[in-house]
Amino acid sequence: MLSKVTISQGQTVFNTQTNDALVSIYDSAENLATELGQDSQISANLSTLGKADASAHKSLSFIPCSSAPGNRLILSPVGTLNNDCDDVRKIRNATRDGISRAIKAGSRNPILYLSNLNVGEQPFDADYSRWVEVAILAAFEVSYVTLVAREWNHARNLDQSANEKLDSIHIELSPSIQQNSDIQIILERAIAIEKGKRLYKDMGYGDPERMTPYKVAEYVEQTLSNIPGITISVNKDLESIKKNYPLLYHSARASFDTEHTRPCIVELNYLSPDQGKVEEELYLVGKGVTYDTGGISIKVGAGMRGMSRDKLGACAVAGFVYTAALLQSERVNITGILTLERNSVGPNCLLPDEVIPSRAGVRVHIVNTDAEGRLVMTDPLAECKERVLAQREVSNKLSRKLNQTVYTIATLTGHVIRAYGGYGATVANGPARASQKDRKFAKSGTVYGDPFENSIMRQDDYDYIAAHTDREDVFQVGPHASSATDRGHQFPAAYMVVAAGLDKHGMAAEPDQRIDYIHLDIAGSAEEFGSEKGLGLPSITGSPISVLVHAHLE
Repeated sequence: MLSKVTISQGQTVFNTQTNDALVSIYDSAENLATELGQDSQISANLSTLGKADASAHKSLSFIPCSSAPGNRLILSPVGTLNNDCDDVRKIRNATRDGISRAIKAGSRNPILYLSNLNVGEQPFDADYSRWVEVAILAAFEVSYVTLVAREWNHARNLDQSANEKLDSIHIELSPSIQQNSDIQIILERAIAIEKGKRLYKDMGYGDPERMTPYKVAEYVEQTLSNIPGITISVNKDLESIKKNYPLLYHSARASFDTEHTRPCIVELNYLSPDQGKVEEELYLVGKGVTYDTGGISIKVGAGMRGMSRDKLGACAVAGFVYTAALLQSERVNITGILTLERNSVGPNCLLPDEVIPSRAGVRVHIVNTDAEGRLVMTDPLAECKERVLAQREVSNKLSRKLNQTVYTIATLTGHVIRAYGGYGATVANGPARASQKDRKFAKSGTVYGDPFENSIMRQDDYDYIAAHTDREDVFQVGPHASSATDRGHQFPAAYMVVAAGLDKHGMAAEPDQRIDYIHLDIAGSAEEFGSEKGLGLPSITGSPISVLVHAHLE
């Protein structure tokens, strides 16, 4: 993380001794000129630019300016903010572009100046209430250096400065910006979210050998073991996994020959520092397939490329728990389960046509071993169901009712990308939809520039995976790829509902037996759609950590 991050508001005379660039984020050149009017040189530069360049204030500009820190003035306009499809991502993108240009120019200690933006009349599907925080997070994002590169730098004995693109950043807010929160609180929250995202990215960018199941567990333990409020347990015992998580066990069978590729379960528990203020219990299961060959239903051609990223659901769970603990959130207790495996191929691998009983006693007919993500999450999901019901008994004795929500988070299907492009999707069961939790989650996504689409489970999804013989209770998947199957990202959630026994806890159950469950398919949002260059893989985003923060920690 950056060694120094500061924030202030109302100062328009900038320190040219400690900072070396001024990056301005704005939507009106006139407003910016007024705000920075105390500096005659900057004002003159703005005026000259507008007269000399017809494209000025429509795209990024770099201006040598003697009175700007480091003689570098960078203007990064956001454009319109009130057109039908505008949203806070335009501010994020302008900030990323501006800070990236500063770094390219040699800056390591820039000032990020946020002008007062006209966000009064916002589009229906936009929310600019956290735009300052979104801009700060964008600046942090640009400064990040991956764990892959940091460890390479260490191996070459490079200076620590190579491990972060910036040494410091000062965020300066226009005096006209009105905020509902103290600016220091805004900064602290942004730093906590960024640290959670960096854990996510450190794990996610790791190659298949650097981040095997055991090494992911080790890295999570190293990062979180001394964080107040978090307890960690790691289950590597194959017999225990076979008994408690049979679908994970059988999915991972081909990986047993080599110890470091064997499966494991990492459980993270965060407890509020004030149990009397707890209002909600969250249970999150993250898909952590550290490499996905497809198993015996092997991925062909270039189909395995990027499959070291199939663990990003688990990365999201770990990063969110980290952020919650850094914020010392009082309103929630969180259980996060990382289901870690390598989906290998070999003589002992799982085979289509096998029928495996789940933890909930539901016989699952295996159709395609390349649909392993729903397998590895099903039994932990059933365990969360059991814990929800057990906790309710305790709460009832104390005459205290807590809100409870269960999530599965996974880069699960190609279908969600075919359906929505670079966006995540919520797929909620009846009780969660009745509480409108999926819609509230999507609303939180618009706040932080990580929009989610609301998909709906329908009877078609249950019919598709239904059994029609006495040999099985549910089918894991159909015969075709999800992207070639109707409702290819909705029916997997229906499968998990049935296989985990959550179908007994829907709207037809008694009210005290209903369980709110939301599946998040982040295959489209976990990587930045279209960000790949040349033969490179896309950038990892950290989705949906900030959305979970807004939805549940505030």
